[in-house]
Amino acid sequence: MQNNIHNLHDKFVKASFSDVDRAAAFFEQFLPEELQKSLNLATLKSIQESYIQADLNEHFSDIVFEVKTTDDNPIDLVLLFEHKSAPDKHVLVQVGHYIFSHWVKCINEKKELKVIIPLIYYQGKKKWEKPKLLNLFPRVEGSLNHYIPAINHVFIALSTLSDESISQIRNRLMAAAVLAQKKGIDFIKLEEDLKKILKLLPIEIEPGNFLQLMFVYIINVSEIPQPEFKKAIETIPQTIKTNIMTTYAQIKQEGILEGEQKGKLEGKLEGKLEGKIEVILNGYKNGLSMELLANITDLAVSEVEKIIKDQG
Repeated sequence: MQNNIHNLHDKFVKASFSDVDRAAAFFEQFLPEELQKSLNLATLKSIQESYIQADLNEHFSDIVFEVKTTDDNPIDLVLLFEHKSAPDKHVLVQVGHYIFSHWVKCINEKKELKVIIPLIYYQGKKKWEKPKLLNLFPRVEGSLNHYIPAINHVFIALSTLSDESISQIRNRLMAAAVLAQKKGIDFIKLEEDLKKILKLLPIEIEPGNFLQLMFVYIINVSEIPQPEFKKAIETIPQTIKTNIMTTYAQIKQEGILEGEQKGKLEGKLEGKLEGKIEVILNGYKNGLSMELLANITDLAVSEVEKIIKDQG
């Protein structure tokens, strides 16, 4: 169950930052002021970056952005976004491995080396101070410290961000998403918290599946009873209200709940799959996308497509 929750957080965070305007709005609000002066966030773009280890396994960082500097002769920088839902004492080893692997790749391809700025986004309940490589070597003292490299990075712990500062994020959809992530760390239990999140939604919703993905996330990390849930969404526009209640009904419907609750009963997997098939078919009839249905049922998109095809 814990792994499922971590996966849910991870998927939603990556989806939140996959849109360049949403990511730029977050960086405008929370990157250090001195760093922002050097970055032209209007030039921000998402790139697909990977490196290949000696064992020929290809590795991808969480999210990678490219951005230009603000001076008269701008250069390209790389923003390495690394998401953690639990403290990881080796995170800077991971980040350092990515940085040097990227530079080795550039050297091999005869490309110019770029400055890489790591950004660690921590979404978890446990207290986690800004990590330092020195902390991994508690017995090293004095002049030996000079031989342990320092990896400068931006560390943002979501739990330390105030609701007010989150609400000031320029992109309203991103503001709602980040607040949902903060409240979702310890599950959304209060109707007032849900109202705070929904109040941040823009009147005009941009096209795409992100709003539905947000509803899926909110519902999965919410422990608010259905009557209070319905009451909390009364103030949002009717089209959005219908959308979120349709999603709510499909996630909470009997088939999936029974499949989750009968963990020790024979035939659990078969019953759970039947519940998921029903969710997929009902959702598909109501116009939900393959990607969203895959998120709701925790299946691959190819499996969702096969179920729909098999059921005619």
